[in-house]
Amino acid sequence: MINLYFKNFNFNLSNYVGIALLSEGEKGSFIKNLKNLGLDPDIISFMEIKSSLQPQPYNKISGPLNFPLKDIGELFRSRFIILEDLSVENMPDAILFNAICDFALHGKIILCPVIPDKFDLQSIYDNFHKNFYEDLIMDIFKLRLKFLAATKIITDRKTKFVSTVTYIIKKINALGFDHMESETGLNDSYLKFINKNNFIIILKIHPLKNVIALRDEFIADSKIILNVSPNDIYFNPDELINKIKIFPLITGNIKNAGIKKRISKFKYDKLSKIQAISIKELNSAHLVIAGAGSGKTRLIVNKFLYLTNFISPGEILVLTFTNNAVEEIKNRVGYQCPGDNSNFKKILNIMTYHSFFYSIIREYHAELGFKSLPAVKMDIFKDSWGRLLAGSSRGRQGQPHFISYDDIILNIVKLFKNEEIVHNIASRFKYILVDEYQDIDFLSDIIIKKIDCGRGITMYAGDDDQAIYGFNGGNSANLLFFDLFYPSGKLFIMQYNYRSGSKIIDFCNSLLGSINFRFPKKMVQPENKNALSGENRVDILSFKNKNSEDRFILNRFNLHLAKGENTAILVRTKKEEVSFKKIFKEINPEVYVNSKNWFIGTIHKSKGMEFDIVFIANASDGNMPNLRSLSGTAGGNKIKILNHPFRLFLNEDIGDGKNDEGAYEDEIKLFYVAVSRAKKGVFITYSGKKSGFLNV
Repeated sequence: MINLYFKNFNFNLSNYVGIALLSEGEKGSFIKNLKNLGLDPDIISFMEIKSSLQPQPYNKISGPLNFPLKDIGELFRSRFIILEDLSVENMPDAILFNAICDFALHGKIILCPVIPDKFDLQSIYDNFHKNFYEDLIMDIFKLRLKFLAATKIITDRKTKFVSTVTYIIKKINALGFDHMESETGLNDSYLKFINKNNFIIILKIHPLKNVIALRDEFIADSKIILNVSPNDIYFNPDELINKIKIFPLITGNIKNAGIKKRISKFKYDKLSKIQAISIKELNSAHLVIAGAGSGKTRLIVNKFLYLTNFISPGEILVLTFTNNAVEEIKNRVGYQCPGDNSNFKKILNIMTYHSFFYSIIREYHAELGFKSLPAVKMDIFKDSWGRLLAGSSRGRQGQPHFISYDDIILNIVKLFKNEEIVHNIASRFKYILVDEYQDIDFLSDIIIKKIDCGRGITMYAGDDDQAIYGFNGGNSANLLFFDLFYPSGKLFIMQYNYRSGSKIIDFCNSLLGSINFRFPKKMVQPENKNALSGENRVDILSFKNKNSEDRFILNRFNLHLAKGENTAILVRTKKEEVSFKKIFKEINPEVYVNSKNWFIGTIHKSKGMEFDIVFIANASDGNMPNLRSLSGTAGGNKIKILNHPFRLFLNEDIGDGKNDEGAYEDEIKLFYVAVSRAKKGVFITYSGKKSGFLNV
């Protein structure tokens, strides 16, 4: 069958399609045919790649961006790679082969794996024992491999094309069109069809475009030209077929009409160079590290607007944590739309993680064995992986009356063992924007990656320095290990702080400098930012006792409120929040009820907010850092990094559980979040022993 394959080799090569080779004899015949075409393949041993990776052994990595897999591209001297000695026997092998698949899927190489005896490509990851979490990672690797095989690797030698192209050819044939043989070069690929009325359909296939930047459709009275990608064909074939059904019917009234979508459809916000580049990155998974005040929401809104030049707004999924963030993104997107945008906002899939995941349960609760849709009870009892510790209440028949958020996650993980359901949900979304990536749990990350289906059409935005929800299941390891999962992905670091004065920025940088395992970055003030009028200060104030400290805070708090400034009192514990609110209500009841310029609450609640003036109360040793958190009774992020399936790449000293370094760093991040809420001024107060955070 190998010679039959070569009849259409130019088409397949132009789409960066490889072939799965089943024997040494087949490999030799294939190489001979390649050389006859003037192509020089690179034959690489999987075992040699493994041994060439540095550092060896794996567990020597001391920070993000130092993982060895991003360098494997340098081993591929040719774009055409025949990979032999393929054997996946442990987690490092699986991660390495997934990395090679990632490079192949994103057009870096043309991959032709030689499959060992008694194996097929889809079972390559099944040759070793895995625990529950490693098995979930393997599910993602298999989805990526399946997408790669379906769109770029020939596995069925009875057909001339990859399975996705074969399917679309059959569908178009059923409409009365015959496939025409056509000449193709190495950079252009066409599928041509003609019917009895001499109406021509041309599909121009762009292999490297996951989201086509050339989405123009040409319609004439006897011809249509569509730009498509393997992504379109694999996930949305019916949409493509419906276009082909409709267009011949309307072409009689059209004379050489070109239909184009304009890139200038929306007026974009003023963006930094990094923001402008990142919103136009459509063809790879990418991570945006967005420091405090760096314009993350602005980036997400403008990325959304840019995407709508190529795909429908309803095909973009945006996930964030709070309803306030959802409304802000919706309103800022809707503001760019002329006229009445109420109907436009209704079709947007901009949602909280909780509401999106529950919408999946709403649709598929019957498949999960629920007789009716269970209500949600938001009591959260999680271990370090986000698994439920306390079960849901159940009726007499064992049927849940309600489910917790943890139940929702676990049920979706169970549901997504059904690849047909995963494919169905994945086909609805052509792009995913993930907000606050540092705070989602491991299982939620798995769910999102399953919906991506290995396509790499996701932008992850977050900041490892603001990972403060470890006690509630958040796992910044998802973000810190990004380049292990997507070695061909891209990283954008936004370091400009548009919010705070220079003294606040400098203080924040001094805090973060003591964190070991983090992305290398430093907050800076934009050169063209106007000097802040009024205050630009960080004051550290000591008091004899707690009463005098609280009295100062409340008096100064009222002064700034009277000046019309947004002002906040941030505290470490809920008990302190209740106390300050009670006193403030007693001394200033009218402002308490009628003003929107004030906030009193825990630092955790202030995440995502900004104020002119911030008071950080009770910055005493034992409260900041909090002794309960340091003792491990309040959870933390350390153990989750320790348990992550990619932990084997880390330095042995990271996450060893022998000291409280990880918990202490989590407390630093929390303090950083508090300070970075301020625009003009920060007052840090304490009585008793001063917090170690203030010795910077």
